[in-house]
Amino acid sequence: DDARLQPGLAFDLNEHPRDDFNDRWRTIAIQHEGKQHTSLQEESFGSGLGTSYSLKASAIRWTSDWKAPMRDKPRIDGPQIATVVGPPGEEIYCDEWGRVKVQFPWDRADKNNDQSSCWIRVAQGWAGATWGAMAIPRVGQELIISYLDGDPDQPIATGRAYRQTNLPPYELPKHKTRMTIKSRTHKGSGFNELRFEDELGQQEVFIHAEKDKNVHIKNNNGIFVGNDRKERVEHNETVSIGDHRTEDVGQNETISIGANRSVTIGGNKAETIKLAKAETIGLAKALTIGAAYQTSVGAAMNTTVGLSQSEQVGIHKSVVVGKRFKITAGDELSITVGKSSLVMKSDGTVLINGRTFDFSATGAVQINGKDVDIN
Repeated sequence: DDARLQPGLAFDLNEHPRDDFNDRWRTIAIQHEGKQHTSLQEESFGSGLGTSYSLKASAIRWTSDWKAPMRDKPRIDGPQIATVVGPPGEEIYCDEWGRVKVQFPWDRADKNNDQSSCWIRVAQGWAGATWGAMAIPRVGQELIISYLDGDPDQPIATGRAYRQTNLPPYELPKHKTRMTIKSRTHKGSGFNELRFEDELGQQEVFIHAEKDKNVHIKNNNGIFVGNDRKERVEHNETVSIGDHRTEDVGQNETISIGANRSVTIGGNKAETIKLAKAETIGLAKALTIGAAYQTSVGAAMNTTVGLSQSEQVGIHKSVVVGKRFKITAGDELSITVGKSSLVMKSDGTVLINGRTFDFSATGAVQINGKDVDIN
C-alpha cells in the first residue's frame, strides 16, 4: 500500500525469499479496492467488518520490452445535468462564442467557480453568421450536457431545465396556458418579458420593457384594433412625420390640454364643420392676419361684447346693408370726421358741429320744433 507505487514507475525489490525476484521492476497496472461497510449502512453479512482495503499490482522486469495496449477512448453514454458557474459576484459569464462553464454534481472537489470546467458550447434555437437567436445561460441555471459521439472532450449544452431552486416564471399548473420569454435585469431588479396567454376568454399578448423600447420598421407598419385602444404617456411625446398624415374619427373626439397649445402651419389650413361650432375662451384671444380676412355667414350673425370693443381700419371701410341698418347706444353716440362731429345723447340732445354746412334735397325740406332759431 505504498503510495509511491504507481503505473509506469520503476522500483527495486530487495530481500525477497526468491533470489530471482530481487531485481528492478516496472509497474504496469494497479487495482485498488476498498470497502467501508458502516458508511453503506449494510445490515447483511460482513457489516461488522469495518473498513478494508486491498491493492493488486502488476509489474514486469526492468529489462523486459513492454508496450501498453491500445485502448478505445472513454465514452459517455447519455446526457448529464450540470449547473452554470462563474467568478464570484458574476451573474453572466461567457466567452466570445457564448460558451459557458459548469459544475457537475458528482464533482465534489470543485469550488463552483470559473475553473470548474472547460468552456462548453451552448445550443441555440437559431444560429447563423452574426444572426440568429442568443440566450446566454446564467450562473445558477441547470443545463443538460450531451457529448458529441459520446466524446467526453466534446461537451455541448443541449437543453435547460427548471428545478426546485430555479422555479418557472409563473406558478404551475395554475398558469399552464401561459407561454413566456422572461429575462431578469443583470445585477439589479426588474425584467423584460414577452408573454402569451391562451386561456379561453383571457387571450393576451403582453410586452413589458423594464426601461426603453425601440421599434425600427424600414417600410410599412399596420395596426388593427378590433375594439378599444388606450395609450398613456407619463411625460413627453414627440411625433415626426416626413410627408402626409390623415386621421379619421368615425364619431366624437375630445382633446384636453392642461396648459398651453401651439400650432404652426407652413402653408394653408382648411376647416369644415357641417353643423355648429362653439368656442369658449376663458380670458383673452388675439388674432393676427398678415393680409386679407374674410368672413361669410349664410344666415344670422350675432356679436356680444361684455365691456368695450374697439375697431381700427387703416384706410377704407365699407358697410353694405341690404335693407335696414340700426345702431343703438345707451348713453351717447359720437361720429367724428376731422373737424366735423355728430353727437347724439340719451336725453335727446343732438349736436352737429362743422365749419360749413351744405344741405341739398330734390324734394321738400322740413324743420319742425317748438322753437326754431336761425342766427
